[in-house]
Amino acid sequence: MSKNWTILETLKYTRHDWLNRLQLIKGNISLGKTEQAERIMDEIVMEMQQEAMLSNIELPRFAEKLLTHNWSGSHFKVEYELITLPKKFPLHDDLLTEWICAFFEQLNKAILPFYENCLYVKIESTEEMVRFLFEFNGIIENETELKKWLQSNDNYPDQVEFDQVGENDWLIQAVFYQMNG
Repeated sequence: MSKNWTILETLKYTRHDWLNRLQLIKGNISLGKTEQAERIMDEIVMEMQQEAMLSNIELPRFAEKLLTHNWSGSHFKVEYELITLPKKFPLHDDLLTEWICAFFEQLNKAILPFYENCLYVKIESTEEMVRFLFEFNGIIENETELKKWLQSNDNYPDQVEFDQVGENDWLIQAVFYQMNG
């Protein structure tokens, strides 16, 4: 599931993303839609601020997974927001990354492939715990298997909840408590 990106591959994908964004801005300006172009630029600034925060937490493998997921050809897009950050995250990078990779793999198997599926990840933290709120918008075809997988991993994370809140909307909450040692 994991890919070791070379520097050239990373630059290629990043360049492609930036060219797409610049074309959107340029197209809106040429159509006289300056407010739309400004909105896109504001979104880019906010996204870059989130990316900088994610890059600076002490979870490099996890950060890399979130930053590169949308290049993987998965059936869902990931967006993320770090709400609160302690000075030191109370998580183990390898365990968290293994869990998030497995979760993304299970979610990818459970959803309708050719639908605009999006997983919005909110991360809130205190010195004692980290709470991940996964808001999924899309079509989950195999909810039973996904729930079964989430419940079978009873030791990491420490607590998981799964709720359908709308026809195509689900909330999955995962809580990780402070590791000892």
